[in-house]
Amino acid sequence: MKMIVLLFALSVGFSAFAQSRSPNSSDEIISAVADLTLRPDEVIRLSDEGWNGSGEAALRLSLYYASVKLDFDRSEYWTTIAAENGNAVAQYNVWVQLSESSNADDKKRAIFWLRKSAMQGDPDAKLELQKIEKSISPG
Repeated sequence: MKMIVLLFALSVGFSAFAQSRSPNSSDEIISAVADLTLRPDEVIRLSDEGWNGSGEAALRLSLYYASVKLDFDRSEYWTTIAAENGNAVAQYNVWVQLSESSNADDKKRAIFWLRKSAMQGDPDAKLELQKIEKSISPG
């Protein structure tokens, strides 16, 4: 189940990433493989950028490791770095990862990341947070 959730989270992340890089013209086709495949020098550069605060670089590495290398542990690592660096999509993805845990502390951390993502305006995070708050509020 965790693998399915991770793949869903990555597809949401890739979708947001692709949209942010999409051309203005609707006639052009975006190649998902071209956006996700990285040369070794790009991995090094993006790693440096991610460790130095770039949420977008870290998210790109997360997508690369999940989709090209199929290294899900490394992907989760870079998703967390991207979330810590303030990337709203990554924060939402960390929520997805942690919300599947049976550990109570992970559930608390999941809500923390969902709130961070929602505060930055991520529409999916806002919707999920509303659902959660509605389900726990007395009514």
